[in-house]
Amino acid sequence: MKKSLVALAALAATSAFAQSSVTLSGRASMDVSTYEATGSTAGAAYDLAKRTRVADTSSRITFAANEDLGGGTKAGVYCETGINIDTANGNGQAATANANTSEWCSREGRISYGNADWDFRLGRQNVWWTQGELNQVGSTFLGSDSGTNLINGGVGVFGVRLENMIKVARTSGAFAGSEVYTGFMARNESATQTSLPSGATNSATDKGTVNGKYNGFKLQYTTGNIVGMVDYQSSTDSLAVTKSATVAGANSFDRSATKYGIAYKYTPTSLISYQIWNKSRTDKTTAGATYVTPFNNAVNTAVAGDAKDSGSMVVVKHDLGGGLTLHGQYAKANNIKASGVEQTDTGATAYTLGGTYAVSKRTHFYGALHNIKNDPNAGFNMSGGNYASGTAANGSTVKMMALGMIHNF
Repeated sequence: MKKSLVALAALAATSAFAQSSVTLSGRASMDVSTYEATGSTAGAAYDLAKRTRVADTSSRITFAANEDLGGGTKAGVYCETGINIDTANGNGQAATANANTSEWCSREGRISYGNADWDFRLGRQNVWWTQGELNQVGSTFLGSDSGTNLINGGVGVFGVRLENMIKVARTSGAFAGSEVYTGFMARNESATQTSLPSGATNSATDKGTVNGKYNGFKLQYTTGNIVGMVDYQSSTDSLAVTKSATVAGANSFDRSATKYGIAYKYTPTSLISYQIWNKSRTDKTTAGATYVTPFNNAVNTAVAGDAKDSGSMVVVKHDLGGGLTLHGQYAKANNIKASGVEQTDTGATAYTLGGTYAVSKRTHFYGALHNIKNDPNAGFNMSGGNYASGTAANGSTVKMMALGMIHNF
């Protein structure tokens, strides 16, 4: 009997252990590259001369734990932390702080509950930035890409990786990759503003209150050789401060962004895709009012206004066989419109050309050319992942050449 109980206890322990899993994975991604931003509108003094560097291109370590709860349900935690293999610190290539390599779960952190088809998730999570199969050029393949920097530049997007998020994600079937989410701005957790408008005092009548939230969804659908995507995000960042008599007005800064994409797989491992995007921002401000800005608490004077931008991108991935694949991308950002008026020379064009050679399922080498040609009044840059070696001045042409290696583990 005693032996039977011991055997039964051992079997139960083995079964319980088998229902849980803990994994450690990630990506090491490094290149030797050149960077320059020259031809600026303001003259050579504002150029960034060519330099050679050893650069980390979005390396990360991921810790994940999952438990089978039975009945087809599961629970888990996911923590993806950005690392800089080249410097072992939290700075990007321009020695500026990279928030996505600063803390545990700096890239993404969430707790989840779901089943084989759906996940309910809470935490800091990726949104707008991700393009799925439509962009076969970015950090997964060539370390970076120029087109995504055009998508996220211009009038900007509220966020591509956001905290305080509630998300429901589809994980299987034709709609895998689809999601809907909502969240709350981190500063809502503070009862008062840390900085008050000019003329205000830190008294009960001058304390600030805020109401900010964001929402979005991504609809992705795959059928046969066709992949389609609709991506939408909006934010309302309202600020109301009880101000002293010398300051008046209530202000907010709102954004919305939409992109549409479609891809055709002409072979199982080759495709061509097309995306378009539209973004807008609205500054609702009493003309001439001094106020606390929603994003950085700095005191500014502003007037009511709005701005919009748009653009398009084409991506081609062609598998040559034998582990060799060619990747190409061309993108165009149109002129910005401010208060309905097109702003001259505020657009840009960009391309990325490259090739990858896989030596295993987890490891490949790559070579890439990245180019962003700014119009005289535009300053787009290779900003994603703090990959640029400095701030490109308006009118600059940003040029990069890279030879790199990516190992997934």
